[in-house]
Amino acid sequence: MADLQFRLTDELWQDLVTLEGAPISAIVVWDQSMLDEALDEPVTPATRPFVDIDLYLANQTKLELYGASIAIDEESDPIIGLDDIGETLARHSRDGTIIDEIASGPEEMLVLVLSNDRNESLLVAVSAWMEDVWETLPEDAI
Repeated sequence: MADLQFRLTDELWQDLVTLEGAPISAIVVWDQSMLDEALDEPVTPATRPFVDIDLYLANQTKLELYGASIAIDEESDPIIGLDDIGETLARHSRDGTIIDEIASGPEEMLVLVLSNDRNESLLVAVSAWMEDVWETLPEDAI
């Protein structure tokens, strides 16, 4: 298992760019986030601005994404609310989601561009991440 990463360095980008084009087999959205304790006010499911997500890729790679915010495009505000985030990811994943691009956001933040067969994209900006492997898909996956 790799270490928890917070900044997308050139070396990490070179490793992650090999995942571009990888199909996503399953997605798990957690109802709490690693960043919850850092907020000034308690987060409710309806006001949740970010989530922790596990992406299970078809090549047996698992990306654990912490403090992820989801947006439709660069001009859109992030989607707010646990249900809305989960529904957006579920709707998007029904049409063959892949990691289309590995990009860098502000302060070397990891940004994943997820695309599906309907040419729809989602931007997933990540505060921290870890790469692992998986053998069995979880039952509660999208």
